[in-house]
Amino acid sequence: MKLRCGVAGLGRGRLFVEWLNALPECEVVAVCDSNSRALDAFSGLKLYTDFEQFIWRSDLDIVAVITPGPEHAPQSLLAMEAGVHVISETPCVYSLEQAEAIVRTANQTGRKYMLAEDYIWMGWTLFLQDLRDRGILGELLFAESEYTHDCRGGMLYDSEGRHYPVSAWGTRPDLKPTWRASDLPPLFYCSHTLGPLLHLMDDRCVSAVGMNTGAQVAPEVCPTDMESGLLKTAKGKVIRLTNGFCIAHPFSFYLGLYGSRGSVRMVNLGGDKMTRFYTDDEADKGWQPMELPWEERPDGRHWMQVMLGEYVQAIINDTEPPLDPCRSMDVTVPGICAHLSAERGGELVEVPDFRTLS
Repeated sequence: MKLRCGVAGLGRGRLFVEWLNALPECEVVAVCDSNSRALDAFSGLKLYTDFEQFIWRSDLDIVAVITPGPEHAPQSLLAMEAGVHVISETPCVYSLEQAEAIVRTANQTGRKYMLAEDYIWMGWTLFLQDLRDRGILGELLFAESEYTHDCRGGMLYDSEGRHYPVSAWGTRPDLKPTWRASDLPPLFYCSHTLGPLLHLMDDRCVSAVGMNTGAQVAPEVCPTDMESGLLKTAKGKVIRLTNGFCIAHPFSFYLGLYGSRGSVRMVNLGGDKMTRFYTDDEADKGWQPMELPWEERPDGRHWMQVMLGEYVQAIINDTEPPLDPCRSMDVTVPGICAHLSAERGGELVEVPDFRTLS
């Protein structure tokens, strides 16, 4: 018998419907979105605009929570308490209290909870993992990553749900900031940058210091333009993260690895992608170009299908998912701590380890 799946949030969630249905062990039987018009494309399924009814009436085994960020933790908790396994879009929590509640509830209910941090399953992460495993870089000592994406073009919405740029603020009375503007401190969305780094370093963060620019670009709409954090790990390494979404800077993803024998620098500017590497063995050559797959995996499979497939197998086999609740918080909570540090003038904030919870 196939696992009965539901998807809540039919923006990016539409892809989760396709990906889950593509798994032979799964069948999507119900979808939910607060905007009833988003349900029109899913005839033949159980359709809901109310999440609580969706959970209690659909007889689900798994729910993918792909709704607006601030709803992720409350909806995940409700689902687990109803006996449903949860895979959550990022950011999965918005506070240390929510993080503790997620881990504690997963432990108490026995439901399989996982953050859907897909960057860890992409081809470039596998390629760098191979470099690490072969010892080419030596011991990883320092890592940094930056994710900036100018989202100002859709940070407002009207009473009909249509999106507008921040420049439209004040032009009509029904315009409001989206949750990505008003309720997304940049480092709360840190799992794309931090997740692969901690995976490659086999580590977790123990403390954070952060600073941000405040609201200078569109203060009426977005309270934080850019934010950066320095993180200390349990193994004594250092990680720097920078995120920004209300800034005149198109999509950019940068990653740097600094090893005892070599280093890697990657830049993805959308259509323009560059990777360079340096090793002690070829020190006379300086930085050298590296042919690096980005999203594409060497096995030819789609990275989201692999991630969801491994999560589903954890449910079937009653094993821990690849990103269990504690590891999901490892790649999320340090960003929250760095933001708290910034709000407190840059003071050091300890990163809790939720493995101590019963």
